[in-house]
Amino acid sequence: MSLTKLNCMYGHLEAIEPKFARDITGYLSIAAGIYEKHGLEVSWEHVQGTEERYRRLASGEAQISFVVGRASLQHFLDTRATRVLGCAMNSCPYLLVANASIKEVKDLKNQVVVCREGPARGVPFRSLFQQLGGIAPGDDFQLKFVPSDQEAFHTLLDKKAAAAIVPRPYGFVAEDKGFQRVSAWNDMVDDPLPITIETTQKLLSEREKDFAAFLVAHRDGIRYAKANSDKVIQLLMEKFNHPRSLAEKTFAEYICYMDESLQIDMLHMSKLVAQVSAEKTANAKEIASEWAIPGAIKT
Repeated sequence: MSLTKLNCMYGHLEAIEPKFARDITGYLSIAAGIYEKHGLEVSWEHVQGTEERYRRLASGEAQISFVVGRASLQHFLDTRATRVLGCAMNSCPYLLVANASIKEVKDLKNQVVVCREGPARGVPFRSLFQQLGGIAPGDDFQLKFVPSDQEAFHTLLDKKAAAAIVPRPYGFVAEDKGFQRVSAWNDMVDDPLPITIETTQKLLSEREKDFAAFLVAHRDGIRYAKANSDKVIQLLMEKFNHPRSLAEKTFAEYICYMDESLQIDMLHMSKLVAQVSAEKTANAKEIASEWAIPGAIKT
């Protein structure tokens, strides 16, 4: 049987060791023959840098890019040249990770807590911290906003803050370095649509049937990954050099957030629009209908 070739790209999270890829299930699907069963020959290639991935999509060197939602939505709003085929993860709540002296939220009194500005928008931090620890930002401790997750992460590692609100992968690595999560924290700080599946309008018009087959296969691949912890852990250890403890935590507390429906939840889509372009928040449904292919939005 002749197989249809598709080249897929993904990136690593910035400034974190060991390397962390948002979606590693493609490697498992290739090894298990899942794509081949659907008539596809898929390559899964690490390409670092958003601009390089867009260049490859535009040139046709690659056909699909797995990218964080805030980058893919911003590019769409700027160019209207891309389309999203689906979303492999709608939500992945941030962790509050702190140095070993912080046992509870109340212990953050007179300390510095750092968080990326984007996901902090709209979060009622004052009432949240008062509820969880009886302290309020500004009055009892400093809540500092920075431009990137990696800056928040390294501010914690460099001991310039007692705690950081960071994406789960950064939190996992911080825990491996001796920091600890504050267990009373909730999921109000989030990274909506952290794994979007993107292509160009031009490629979609040319290869719509191939992309439809890919989505069916990738759904099977996510189900396969969730059902095979040993294979996920082995892949993370061998290809990404994760210590076993980190690989096990990634499977148990990250892979579980992957959504095999590959459909976009409008609640999280609205949060994403609010983060990327706050003035367009009221138009989230309209933006979603233009950006996403038919069937990619949950009903």
